[in-house]
Amino acid sequence: MTAAPAERPDPYRTDEHSGPRTLTQLRAALSAASTADREEFEQQLGELELNSTEEYETLIRSWRHRLVMRTNPAILAAVAASADPTAPRYTSEEILGGAQGAGR
Repeated sequence: MTAAPAERPDPYRTDEHSGPRTLTQLRAALSAASTADREEFEQQLGELELNSTEEYETLIRSWRHRLVMRTNPAILAAVAASADPTAPRYTSEEILGGAQGAGR
């Protein structure tokens, strides 16, 4: 039995329960994925005001998302396919051609 579409996890979204759950885990994952990303994260983290929990939440959320974008196999495959010069290209008319006249 397969899950209904609404029940399937979206590989392009992050949620609060996926990926690193602590700052230590996020640092380790960033180090494993990219030394440059880890350094940039540390620089941004070091520039935050200590009393701004919203800034910390925003920074952590954006870096968790960035980590997923750089390590998720489905996302990496989609990016590679989009950059493939031999992949077929379609115009919006070719994609939407039949749908544009449907509302008339």
